[in-house]
Amino acid sequence: MEASVLFDELATDDGHVVGMITLNKARQLHALSADMFPLLRQQLLIWKTDKRVVSVFLTSTGEKAFCAGGDVKSLQQTLVSTEGEEAKKQLVSDYFTAEYQVDYLLHNFGKPLIVWGDGIIMGGGLGLFMGASHRVVTETARIAMPEITIGLFPDVGATWFLNRLPHPGVGLFLGLTGASINANDAKYLGLSEYLIPAAKYDEVIKALTTLAWQGDTALHHQQVDELLTAQYADANFATGNLINHQSLFTELSTYTDLADVMTCIQAHDSSDTWLQTSIKKLLLGSPISAHILYRQVNQYAALDLAGCFQLELDLAVNVCLNADLVEGVRALLVDKDNQPNWLYELIADVPVNFVDNLFSSPWTRDCHPLRTL
Repeated sequence: MEASVLFDELATDDGHVVGMITLNKARQLHALSADMFPLLRQQLLIWKTDKRVVSVFLTSTGEKAFCAGGDVKSLQQTLVSTEGEEAKKQLVSDYFTAEYQVDYLLHNFGKPLIVWGDGIIMGGGLGLFMGASHRVVTETARIAMPEITIGLFPDVGATWFLNRLPHPGVGLFLGLTGASINANDAKYLGLSEYLIPAAKYDEVIKALTTLAWQGDTALHHQQVDELLTAQYADANFATGNLINHQSLFTELSTYTDLADVMTCIQAHDSSDTWLQTSIKKLLLGSPISAHILYRQVNQYAALDLAGCFQLELDLAVNVCLNADLVEGVRALLVDKDNQPNWLYELIADVPVNFVDNLFSSPWTRDCHPLRTL
């Protein structure tokens, strides 16, 4: 069986190396299974200290997706077949700890790390994407954090990056609705500075290997930026959607209660198909997930990156064991009946103390699996 992640080293003309990471599960849209995280982490740690390696390039096989997210279907099915609360807790903790360690390492890799954002970039895929120092999107890029549809919550560092978007209320809206955005939307939000046609992939790789790499890592970042900027060409990229609705997002950011946010969204009169599709996802999604996201962007905006991952691990364990994840994945990905039986039918039905408990860590601080981040 072929490996789920491929690694290669491309020799540069001046004697250096560009590390190549290729996600290799095209039929599953590169869903991140538990076996992939140790492979990624081990290779990244090797390349991080290898003086020959001047840059790392993260991509995937096929044309449909960079990465559609974590393999939550396998996670759900394993949870269903596992007996005992402690065994389930360990299972969930192991999966998300390994995933978040990789994401955190990407954010702190140091050397230029380029990600090729082609096709679907969702959930855990966006976690990988946001960890890169140089983020490319092609004309086919479709970016979203759609966790509300499966009863999870925006994780993989979303508590950090949704709170750092340059326009008010957008992070709240994207997290609540799981709205899909395109390459120009990504540029609007600063998620990517490089809009490069998919057809230029080989040209970009060639340019990396023929570059005269300087002796300083800071200069390497500048060199990669100049290289990618020179490949920028957005003529055939679709117009973004977000900018057309910024007044709504800004209004949402002024409210201090989720109920008021919901009222505003539902009362908003628009015939825009993109907006209506996004709002529908919110109304059909998990009410518990909506409450979690609302707290993420209102109470945890000041957390540093490590703190965000630690919080999200607490939430992941609690949500998988006590909330809507198992049922949400069943309805959307296993039985595919699209009829989730959420624990609470309406957002107004969710008790405050229930949400409080989801934000309570299952570990003491000195025993937290991510305490060393």
